[in-house]
Amino acid sequence: MVKIAVITGSSASGLACMQRLLVSNSGISLVRGCFRRQGIAATRPSSLPLRNATSKYESVAHIDAADVDSLRRALQGMDRALLVTPLDYKAGVQQDAQKSINMIQAAHEVGVQRIVHVGSWTVKAPTQLPILSSRFAPTEDYLREEIGDKMEWTVLRGGYFMPNFAHVHGEAIQAKGQLLPLPDCQIPPVDVDDIGHAAAALLEKDDDNFSQYHQAFVECCGPELLSHSAIATELGAGLDTPITYPTADAPPLQEWTSENPILSELYHYMAEGEGNHIPYDPDPVFAKILGRPLTTLGQWAAENKHSFA
Repeated sequence: MVKIAVITGSSASGLACMQRLLVSNSGISLVRGCFRRQGIAATRPSSLPLRNATSKYESVAHIDAADVDSLRRALQGMDRALLVTPLDYKAGVQQDAQKSINMIQAAHEVGVQRIVHVGSWTVKAPTQLPILSSRFAPTEDYLREEIGDKMEWTVLRGGYFMPNFAHVHGEAIQAKGQLLPLPDCQIPPVDVDDIGHAAAALLEKDDDNFSQYHQAFVECCGPELLSHSAIATELGAGLDTPITYPTADAPPLQEWTSENPILSELYHYMAEGEGNHIPYDPDPVFAKILGRPLTTLGQWAAENKHSFA
C-alpha cells in the first residue's frame, strides 16, 4: 500500500491532487496534506471528498520549505510526494528555487521513492524572464545533476493558470462586463486542476507504468491559444454573460507594469516578444497522463462561476 504526501496542500494543484488521490482505487493507503499554517490545515479538509475516500487522510501543519527539518518531518514514512514550488508573496520569490530543492533533498533523505514537482514553462526563457525562470530553473538542474536515478521523478511545467482570470479580471467583469484593458497577447491558459490530476495520475502509477515518465519534463499548457478578445468570448460563454476586451482603452505597457517587475518582464515578453505569446507547444504527454481531453477556458468558466461572484 502506497503513502503519498502533498506539499503544499494549500496550493491549487496540491488540493486537486489530493481530491483525486483520496478517491483513487490504486492501492493508496494514506494521503498526507502538508501546510504552512495550522488554520489552513484545519479548513482544507472541507474541500476534500473524505466521506467517499478510499484511503486515509491526515494533515501536518507548520511546514516551512526553508527548514529542511520540518520537511523531513512532513515526508517521513511517505513513499511518494507531490512537491509544488512555494509561492509566498510576503517572503518574496528570491528563495523559491532553493525551497523546492530543500523539498527534494528532504524527500531523498527520508527515503521517498518518487516525486512529482510542479514547476513552470518560464524555464524555457531564462534571458527574457530572469525573475520568473529563477524560481524554477535551479530546481530542474538539481534534479538532473544531483538526483538523477536516485529517485523516480517527473516535472510538470505549469502554464498560465485559468484562475488568474478571476483574480485579475473578476472585479472589472462584474462592474463593467469587460476585461481589464491589459496589453494584448496570446495565452494558452491551463486548468490548475488538470495539473493536479496529472500529478495524481503519476503518483498512483505502478513502477512499470511510471517508467516512461521518469526524468520527463511535461509541458502543461492548455488546449487553446487565445487572444484577449477570444479570452473575453470564452469567459462570457462559460459565465453566460457578455464580456468584452476594451483594446482601445489599453494603457501603455510601461504604465501598467511599472510597479511590478514580475508582471513587467512577463507582459513585455508576451506582448512584445517573439511570436507575441507564451511559447505554445502542446504536449500530447500531458493529455495522455490525464487520460482525457484538457479543459478548455469556456468549460472551466462554466464550472467555476463562483470564482467571479
